[in-house]
Amino acid sequence: MPHQKRRSLRARMITLVLIPSTVLLILWAAFTALLLSDIRELRATATFTERVGTPVVETIGALQRERRATMDAARGSQSTALYLNYSRQQTDGAIETLTRRLEEFDEDDLPTQVLTFQSALADLGAHRAEVDSILPSQITLRETATAYGHTIEQGLRVWDAQVDRADPAQVPHLRSLTSLMRTRELLNQQDAVLAHAVATNTFPAQAHARFAAAAGAQHYTWDRVGAELSEEDSQQYTMLESYSFLQRIYQLQESIISMPTRGANTVPVNATAWQGAAEAVDARMRDVEQGQIDRVTAFSHTQSADLRNSVLLMSVPALVAALASSVAAVGATQRLGRRLQDLRTATLEHARVRLPEVTLRLRAGQNVDVDAEAPRLRVESTDEIGQVAEAFNDAQRAAVAAAVEEAQVRAGVRNMFRNIARRTQALVHRQLGLLDTLERTETDPEALESLFRIDHFSTQMRRNAENLMLLSGDTPVRRGLAPVRLHEAVRAAASEIEDYTRVRVMALPQVALLGDVGSDTVRLLAELLENATSFSPPGTQVQVVGHPGEAGGYVLEVHDDGLGMAPDRIEAANALLCDPPGFDLATIREDSQLGLFVVATIAARHGLGVSVHARETGGTRAVLTLPAHVLAPEQGDGAVTGHDPTHTAPTPAAPTTSSTTAPAPSPAHAHAHADGPTEPRPAPEQARPQGTYKGLPMRRRKPATTAPTAPAPAPRADNEQRSLSEIRSMMSAFQSGTLRGRAEHPDQDPRDAHRARPDESAKG
Repeated sequence: MPHQKRRSLRARMITLVLIPSTVLLILWAAFTALLLSDIRELRATATFTERVGTPVVETIGALQRERRATMDAARGSQSTALYLNYSRQQTDGAIETLTRRLEEFDEDDLPTQVLTFQSALADLGAHRAEVDSILPSQITLRETATAYGHTIEQGLRVWDAQVDRADPAQVPHLRSLTSLMRTRELLNQQDAVLAHAVATNTFPAQAHARFAAAAGAQHYTWDRVGAELSEEDSQQYTMLESYSFLQRIYQLQESIISMPTRGANTVPVNATAWQGAAEAVDARMRDVEQGQIDRVTAFSHTQSADLRNSVLLMSVPALVAALASSVAAVGATQRLGRRLQDLRTATLEHARVRLPEVTLRLRAGQNVDVDAEAPRLRVESTDEIGQVAEAFNDAQRAAVAAAVEEAQVRAGVRNMFRNIARRTQALVHRQLGLLDTLERTETDPEALESLFRIDHFSTQMRRNAENLMLLSGDTPVRRGLAPVRLHEAVRAAASEIEDYTRVRVMALPQVALLGDVGSDTVRLLAELLENATSFSPPGTQVQVVGHPGEAGGYVLEVHDDGLGMAPDRIEAANALLCDPPGFDLATIREDSQLGLFVVATIAARHGLGVSVHARETGGTRAVLTLPAHVLAPEQGDGAVTGHDPTHTAPTPAAPTTSSTTAPAPSPAHAHAHADGPTEPRPAPEQARPQGTYKGLPMRRRKPATTAPTAPAPAPRADNEQRSLSEIRSMMSAFQSGTLRGRAEHPDQDPRDAHRARPDESAKG
């Protein structure tokens, strides 16, 4: 699939299904994470309130008591000093408890306000040392009380930070709680001012202003406490508002604020009345404050539990629904993909295995049952995939039926060609027989030459018919049984082409081919020679050269001087010759080279090697390799051994440039050697017996007294051609000798005499 790593259709379908499911799961995870974050925040608030908030409030209360004890210590009495020491111990205990609680948390998880409060508490020791270093009478309100007020303010800010971090539903409760804490702190600041005034028996203008500012701030924060309380908490606010001691505090505040300062040594109020009312109100506010802390903590736990239940009721079913939908979608996709996979497997198996096998069987001529070779696929449903399966069933049946019909049509065409070729071959054989009879009775050289040319054309027609039979799958009738000499096969092949006069046969090994191989080799060589003469200039020669090959075989080479072949054409031709494809009538075009198919088919049948190459001097060189298994075994009488000098350069045509050639007989005569049994021919130096040779008449020169002596022809140069009169005389002499031999042996079958070697019958 270049995309070579392309995903399957089933994988893409599963991906499309999983995308919305994954998005749904992501949304569920985000929603659940948000709810869990809220639960975590609520639990963190509740935990911080329980573990840290209460110790912070206790520490603030201890600091307030230590501040008032420090103001009382300005009297310089032993009891106030002891009470100051006791107050400091209470403060240290509260700080130690707070420190232990803070150690339970990671420092990174603690708010910045808590760390600031811890730092302020660490500076408390230095402030105490500074107070202890001065005389009690030198303790001032501003320097001494300010340090405690700063530390207490850092503690109150810890709760302010909780308001910012809390859930919106908890904010009103926390704000009322922090307002209540600040109201208590402002009341304690007023108490510290009056305690210092009583201890020093002075109430300067600065102290009066400080008291008035604290009282005004107290009224403001107290009003905020009431405004921010819920309905269930407002009842305690109303009860505290109507508390008698608080009303007494309001009266004393108005008295102190409205009374002008009479001097630095005047105490503005009854110290005992103020202290009792202030302690009672502080205790009552402390109880309300603790109750509010408990309610905030309980609210955090309750809201956290409710939110957790909501998550369980909403998130878990949503998760189950998302997973169930994903599983159902994936399962449906898997089933759909499995059906598509089965359909794909069936179609590929039909296209790549079953249909090619059917085609091969049809080409081999076997019968094919369409119903058995095109089984229908099982259709599970009538949806789109089922309809595709039904369409494929119809398509595969139509394809197999079409292949069967096409095979039948091709077989019919091949049978028609085979019948036409057989009829043509029969007619050509009859025509050759008639020409043979005419040649035997004709004495006119010109008419005899025309008969030879007609005989030659008929031989070409016979070869074409045999090639057509060969390509149509039939075996040519013309089969040889006895070994055929290599030079005879070459002469017979040359006699079957149109320009046989241009073929020049060089020295050939004196070997013989097996009978069947020899007759097919004649057709193969005829195709190579015709190709060489057709694609080379008319005035050039085509040479046939033979030499020993490898592993006991022999090689024949056909050289021509034509324009040659392009490298791609040579490569394509060699590919066809090395591995001939099945001859398919559907692939035949007007320019198809049927000769190459014939050559490749014959070579593949007998294991011969054929290749074409470009010559360095121009033209083409066709190489035929004859392996050892196609050669006839050597005989003791020398049938296939030795070298006959009379065949050094035999030529199938009469005119030639070689001085060692003899006139060639008709093509029918020359072809008889390649198709019929060949008897051993004695060497030239052996004496010829008188009378007949192997039952055939011998040509003899007539005595000088029986005919006027003709003047001896002048010697010819090597490049001089025979004249027409000389050729006519030679052919007439050949015909006269044939007639004389028939007259001397009337009982001899003319057809047997016709199979005599053309070179022997040509001698005189």
